[in-house]
Amino acid sequence: MFIITLLLSLLVGLLMPYPTPAGSPASVIYVPNPASLSVSNNEQLAWSATRKLNWEDFRGTPESNNPHHALTAANLAVDARCKDNKFYYEVKCVFLPGESWSKNKQSEKLLAHEQLHFDLTEVHARMLRKELKELGISCGNLKTNLNTTVGNAFKAWKAEQDQFDKLSRHGLDAQVQQDWSERISHRLQELDAWK
Repeated sequence: MFIITLLLSLLVGLLMPYPTPAGSPASVIYVPNPASLSVSNNEQLAWSATRKLNWEDFRGTPESNNPHHALTAANLAVDARCKDNKFYYEVKCVFLPGESWSKNKQSEKLLAHEQLHFDLTEVHARMLRKELKELGISCGNLKTNLNTTVGNAFKAWKAEQDQFDKLSRHGLDAQVQQDWSERISHRLQELDAWK
């Protein structure tokens, strides 16, 4: 199972109509789905091709009434700003240990399924980096384009995560999960320029 959070931080000067005092780092947070963002601490693990998740990373308390055996909480953290009328951005794919949990820390198949959720999040982080690059570097028309681009990226990410769970039956269908694993690996390679 997978929980999605999206955190978009922007400098007030980009989205707010009133000016920010010179040198002020004030920011505004945009959360398309606030109910999904319940981070209890700031601990995060950045996605890495060389460091896979392990069960010790899942530090949250399992939800006893949840029928699933594990939950991966991941985040697309987007920091976008305008400075001197130039657009700068950073997109991070992070895992949230305090919000992630497992009822079965013995199953390697379950861990592989949860890793694929995290890998799929990195696919969407790379796709979003590419799309943000295509917006250009000028801040002129950025507000509308940025909100649309990020909103669409969030919807696509959530939809694909749900599709992965549905088609793989939360990892129970080994062949479907293997197909997804290969497809995700291939997509990561295709988007290597955007890591």
